Amino acid sequence: MASISRQGIVLSAARYIEQVILLLTPVVLVRTIDAGAFGEYRLFWLLVNTVALLFAFELPRSLLFFFVRLDSEGRRLYVGQTTLFLLAITIVASGLIFLCADALPSAMRDLLRQHGLLIAIFLLASNLGLLLDVLPNAAGQIRWQAQAIVATSVLRAALIISAAVIFRRLEEVLVAATLAACIRLGLLTYFIARYCGIRLFPLDKQQFRIQLRYALPFGMAGLLWNMRKQAEQWIVATTFSSGVFGIFSIATTLLLPFEVLRGVLANLLLPKMSHLHSIGRHDELLRLNNQGNVIISAIMFPAIAALFAFSHEVIQFLFTEEYARGSPVLRIYLVQTLISAEITTLLSVFGQGSANMRYEALILPFAVMTSLVGVWYFGLPGAAVGSVLATFVAYALCLRRLSKVMNVPIGRVQDWKNLGKVLSASALCAIVVRLSADMLQPSTLLAATLGPAAVLASYATILFVTGYYRTLSEMRREGNELANTSRSVEQSASGIWSDQAPTNSLGKSGAARISRFWRPA
Repeated sequence: MASISRQGIVLSAARYIEQVILLLTPVVLVRTIDAGAFGEYRLFWLLVNTVALLFAFELPRSLLFFFVRLDSEGRRLYVGQTTLFLLAITIVASGLIFLCADALPSAMRDLLRQHGLLIAIFLLASNLGLLLDVLPNAAGQIRWQAQAIVATSVLRAALIISAAVIFRRLEEVLVAATLAACIRLGLLTYFIARYCGIRLFPLDKQQFRIQLRYALPFGMAGLLWNMRKQAEQWIVATTFSSGVFGIFSIATTLLLPFEVLRGVLANLLLPKMSHLHSIGRHDELLRLNNQGNVIISAIMFPAIAALFAFSHEVIQFLFTEEYARGSPVLRIYLVQTLISAEITTLLSVFGQGSANMRYEALILPFAVMTSLVGVWYFGLPGAAVGSVLATFVAYALCLRRLSKVMNVPIGRVQDWKNLGKVLSASALCAIVVRLSADMLQPSTLLAATLGPAAVLASYATILFVTGYYRTLSEMRREGNELANTSRSVEQSASGIWSDQAPTNSLGKSGAARISRFWRPA
């Protein structure tokens, strides 16, 4: 049985390969198509990502919570109702986009007018393909998911880059992206047929209500959070030209590896923590979450510090001097990433979707207004200011809520002491290396490559000299033991449920089983 750390390494490695490929794709595109076409390409992804983020309502991710509590027939049912929901909501979202096209920025209207059919097909294929991001993980097929991530990302990049190099036009690039999305959807179809099955009709209204009751509060909170994140991009897209938006979007591209790592942590921990919660082991649940955060931060914090210190050189090296204006934006977003430890799993297992939704609704107007004021006074970097301030406020509110629900002080909700140690070491290394680089004045190539490498090397040296790496190793070992304990409970419970449940439908007994183990605090 693979440990959670081994699973995390496999899935993280796959996600990082995907992110490297995603990063290399615009690196090639900025050198093969003109700046205006590249800006339109980024607007295309802004549009489709907005639909995916705003309209999925967390229903695919809810499978991570429910799958470990369901028998085989229940799993088929939940896959089916999630698929039908994604299909319906994508059709509605696509219709709204084309009906409200006149309200979009002028560059976006031109994009819809010229490539509307391609965008509609891509939206349908990519939104249904969202299941591939969580379903293998929920079904326990971690290695299969990792292989699928790498294969689909390599294929997508190969198609898009080939189209850009051969044709040097946006239309062929969008055709390649659409083809890749359709192939990804075919891979999802194969996984469903091979590993879990699907039941589309008849729809079990009782079970669908249970899934919606769990997912929708988190979905609405995610909707508001994504509106907050997307708002600043739409503000830039409306205020500036498509070329300037391309510069702004480069900063968000370089943040993706950090978001992926936290996403991998959350997706791996949620099924384990769901079982620990169902049997009342709240102390072990909290310890597993805190240890996972410290271990992930020990990787992320020095990387964030290194990128912060050499952001200008890294952007110039990867995307040419024209895009180096995005360096201040990147630094602001890195601060936001730094202050956001993973707590979504705690909110999920304790059923705090409604509270999270209220906080996001409260913060959204504040974030939009501060971004608008920031753009007015500070130009391009000002658009990111509202996001950072809103993230800090939302994080503080969620910590306070979790402290109340779990009946523990805020000081225990996260392992602040060890997080502080990791942050201090990372900041110290980044400052020393940056000052050294300023004195030596190396070339852009050397600064962009050796600078971050020197930060990471000095950080690793501190870990070994102080012996702190032993503390991290002990946390990893204890986390594996907690995860394995949860896995044993899962296997035992699955056997019990399988014996008790009817073979053709979840029915009322299925609803009772879910309701028994999920009671929002």
